[in-house]
Amino acid sequence: MDLQAKIIHALKNRFLAPIPGWDAQSRLEPEIRKQLRKEASQHAKAKESAVLLLLLFEDNELKLVFIKRSEYVGVHSGQIAFPGGKFEDSDTSLFETAIRETEEEIGIPPSEIEFIGQLTTLYVPPSNFNINPYVGFLKTTPNFQIDYKEVAEVFSVPVNNFLNDDCIQQKTITLGDGSELLVPYYAIQSYTIWGATSMILNEFLEVFISSKSAI
Repeated sequence: MDLQAKIIHALKNRFLAPIPGWDAQSRLEPEIRKQLRKEASQHAKAKESAVLLLLLFEDNELKLVFIKRSEYVGVHSGQIAFPGGKFEDSDTSLFETAIRETEEEIGIPPSEIEFIGQLTTLYVPPSNFNINPYVGFLKTTPNFQIDYKEVAEVFSVPVNNFLNDDCIQQKTITLGDGSELLVPYYAIQSYTIWGATSMILNEFLEVFISSKSAI
């Protein structure tokens, strides 16, 4: 079994056991989000959405795909995210939502994606969405076809790069409405990965770390 096969096999097996869940996600939660969660609990039922943590094997290492959202009038404008979007009535499952949106946003056909596992659903107060995160592996060489109406950029990062001690930092960011917010974030290359994306990422990294002992 080659290295790629060993890594994917170990990850799949790790998802058969209980995953870290909210305990891992909450470590990257901004303080203001806690208050927003309390307020949102009194509001309407959340809408469902799904994202895909798309893995690929390149240059003899495992990488994770991210997108930078296009600038628009909305709460997630210009942010670093995973490909994904809202559940449609035509979707047979939330995993189908994740891979459909991945094809629409960055042009990867569902037939090229191997299901690895599912992470913990995360509620996002600003948009009143439940995000259902799935992990998949790209079985072919990536040929990204970007929908520039939704996505400004697509890039991949070696998963091991997130394990550096100085990767998690804090800074003040300016939101679309001009307000400022102190947030924990992953500092990778020139990117700031914060909010729901960083919370989901943190859970995945704990799964990945615990799977490495089986490789």
